[in-house]
Amino acid sequence: MINVRKLRAGVREAADSLDQAGGQPNRLPGFTYVPPSHARALDPQSTLVEGIRGAGKSFWWAQLASSTHRAFIQSAYPEARFGTGIKVVRGFGTGLSTKDAPGADVLAQLVEQNYRPRAIWRAVLAHHAGFSGEFAQLGRWSDRADWVQNHAEDFDELLDQADRALDQRGETLLILFDALDRLAENWEHINPLAKALLQVALDARSTKRIRFKVFLRPDMLQDHAIIGFPDFSKLSAHKASLAWRRSDLYALFFQCLANTQGGGSDFRALARDTCGAALLKKAEYWVLPSALRSDEADQELTFKELAGSAMGSSPKRGKPYTWLVNHLQDGLNQVSPRSFFSALKTASEETRDDYELALDYRAIQLGVQKASQIRVQEITSEDYPWVELVMSPLYGKLTVPCEVEAFKQIWKEQKTLVTLEEQLQKKQGIVKLPPQNLEDDARGVLRDLEALGLIQTMPDQRIQMPDVYRIAFGFGRKGGVKPLK
Repeated sequence: MINVRKLRAGVREAADSLDQAGGQPNRLPGFTYVPPSHARALDPQSTLVEGIRGAGKSFWWAQLASSTHRAFIQSAYPEARFGTGIKVVRGFGTGLSTKDAPGADVLAQLVEQNYRPRAIWRAVLAHHAGFSGEFAQLGRWSDRADWVQNHAEDFDELLDQADRALDQRGETLLILFDALDRLAENWEHINPLAKALLQVALDARSTKRIRFKVFLRPDMLQDHAIIGFPDFSKLSAHKASLAWRRSDLYALFFQCLANTQGGGSDFRALARDTCGAALLKKAEYWVLPSALRSDEADQELTFKELAGSAMGSSPKRGKPYTWLVNHLQDGLNQVSPRSFFSALKTASEETRDDYELALDYRAIQLGVQKASQIRVQEITSEDYPWVELVMSPLYGKLTVPCEVEAFKQIWKEQKTLVTLEEQLQKKQGIVKLPPQNLEDDARGVLRDLEALGLIQTMPDQRIQMPDVYRIAFGFGRKGGVKPLK
């Protein structure tokens, strides 16, 4: 007999497995799932990997750097084409030591010392490619950048030697880069560093055995200050996206749940009894059969056993399987696994111990509210503090969809954009990574909000805000989940 309480505990454990901290992979390879659309992103030949916040950029950056996790991926997901003979190192990201990569403070110092951004990244390449001779004796990034900047011909010769040595060993060097928005404190300094990194990534493609993999957000790939260099199209031809379909999100959830200590065995039995989906054992971990990876009918039957068939007294109020994802989509029609798992974790915590199912539909609604709160906190406190400044005057005053003029009027009355410009001039922290189109006034800021997925422009030019942001920002919507107070 299926133990509902164990399943509920398994949901909490599965949700916790997605936590990513300090650049370390999650605790067990069995909690790794590769959606079909991500297989190309993991291919060493895919240089650019774009994804919204929480889509998995840092997750894959950490997973690929772990030999145990790579071994599991090779065994369970051969379609990822991440075979043997690949040496993975990390050239930039959070949680790295200065020995492995220059941090943001080191980068700022190198730029102040007039080292060209291109020379800095070529120094990172030289270090990880194992250049011999004089360069190998250098232990500081300033000395390495100086050597590269003043030894262009030697650099090319040593790069060719390193490439040939890799080829003789049948080995490919893959250098990973993540968290490009943390290269510096503002766009003025981020843009040239990011642009130079992409240029060096393009140069590396002329070698046979050295490849870069750069994880970055979609808005950075729309910024001409970053991508405006000759032959960028040759680089973008090797771009992959970390998009999550509904079936991908549930497959990830089921994969994690199946490998939990608390509810794994009960879930595996439930899946088998519900739709005949027997899980397989690969590299000591359970792996989903194809039915639970991509068949939404089987996925819905399985989730129905966990959360019921309706978001209320009747299916007219929506079915949990579709309702949850629909209410977590952003303005780019994407859902991040982080938001999805956050909602599930809250739902499992808020469901009564004596409830007949693992998840109560009312707890799922609370989960969406919590996910919205977390999503907004990430955007406003970690990524774009200016968003809080422009959104706070609107709190509780707008019901979407609404006209552009409604935003403009409140911002004008509160002098919001004037304050933003003043703080930008004073270089105060609240405008770290400021809106890129502020010079176009309110409509420019709205374009920036739309590029981040916070709002959508409807065909009739009214502004809509998806629930994953609307709830926490306090916007009303007729018939929608109530905003937070």
